[in-house]
Amino acid sequence: MKKLLFVGLLVVSFVFVGAGSAFAGSVLDEIMAAGVIKVSTDANYAPQSFLNDKGELEGFDISVAKEVAKRLGVKVKFVTPDWDLITAGKWGKRWDISIGSMTPTVERMNALHFTMPYYSTPAQFAVHKDNTTIKSLKDLAGKHIGVATETTYDRYLNKDLELVGIKIVYQDWKAGKITTYPTDANTIEDLSLGDGVRIDALISAKPTIFEAMKSGCGGSCPIKMLAEPVFYEHLSVALDKSRPNSESLLKKLNEILTSMYKDGTLVDLSMQFYGQNLIPKL
Repeated sequence: MKKLLFVGLLVVSFVFVGAGSAFAGSVLDEIMAAGVIKVSTDANYAPQSFLNDKGELEGFDISVAKEVAKRLGVKVKFVTPDWDLITAGKWGKRWDISIGSMTPTVERMNALHFTMPYYSTPAQFAVHKDNTTIKSLKDLAGKHIGVATETTYDRYLNKDLELVGIKIVYQDWKAGKITTYPTDANTIEDLSLGDGVRIDALISAKPTIFEAMKSGCGGSCPIKMLAEPVFYEHLSVALDKSRPNSESLLKKLNEILTSMYKDGTLVDLSMQFYGQNLIPKL
């Protein structure tokens, strides 16, 4: 009798544990209850995201995040972890979403959920302004190229980039050496030191290179773009796939982005920070 009672209680306990999981609040519910959405981004990636003279985050991604939070009806809190931690997933609720110009790749989709794209950007090579020997992409063969680690540009150089719905055409040459950096800004800084001083060329987002040239990298930025962009990519908001009950938040984010497409908010922000319309059509 006691044995049967124990088994019965064990079964009941499993039922309640299962019910607790089934009726656990969604990620969207958690955010709404807290009144804050935690957004990861890059603090040194102008014009997407950067610290202004007041030490405040500013940029296209920052403005998009603020608008998303506003339409969600909550406040926004920014965190700036290393890029490879963001793309790896398993965030452990340290942040809720990433609005940091992330491209959905086949590999990243194993760890992350992605919204519809909120803008697009071309991938661009650049060399030092004093360089006279690298005149075309073919001249990069055997050269020392810098790139931000775990980016689509890193994957492109290593010829293992798989974008969702986009065919990649690789160059028929190989770099002599590839050096990876924590951020694109670090790559630009090293190229700016001189022609071949640390690296011969870099690859990054065209708007990022353009902004560096325009702003002078905080001082001097003697770099120039090389040839035409090598591929184009769509950028999306990312969510942690390992965090249960994220579907309602993903759906809500897509609804908000759709409204920002339709009322012209995304185009306005693109023109403000890039001086051009980088918003794909719905």
